[in-house]
Amino acid sequence: MDSSKLCTCAAHLAMAEVPKQEWCEPYDWCTALAEGTIFPCLNLTFYKAPIGKCTCSPCSDTTNATQQSREQMLSRLSCISFALNDLTLYLDTHPDCPNGTALFHQLLKQRLELLSEFAGKFYPLTQTSMATGNFDCNQFGWDEGPMPWEGACV
Repeated sequence: MDSSKLCTCAAHLAMAEVPKQEWCEPYDWCTALAEGTIFPCLNLTFYKAPIGKCTCSPCSDTTNATQQSREQMLSRLSCISFALNDLTLYLDTHPDCPNGTALFHQLLKQRLELLSEFAGKFYPLTQTSMATGNFDCNQFGWDEGPMPWEGACV
């Protein structure tokens, strides 16, 4: 790089200070997914937007019990998975937080149980649930149901 293009001025243009996040009681998982964070203390107004609405609801086809059950389980999985991912980001900067670590283990256990239960009742969603789902499958494949991003209401 050409050294004549480097700034040699002594003045600082800016200095930032970011306070360390403290632990606060998280939202319920469905609200967390709607708000985009599990921590109410981080849910600061950037621009005025409507308060998030819970999306953890079953599909509109209430006549099909299997369809409704599948959608409810997928919604719970989405909420738990989001909470687990958001908590992982928190633990990246707070690895010694006992509340965060305990909640991480609790959410991870719930997610694995839900994935296994879903695979046993319907079809596998992940590679892990191919092995833990206790379903009768003679071949490897994802064609047992809709793709996870399609939801269960297809």
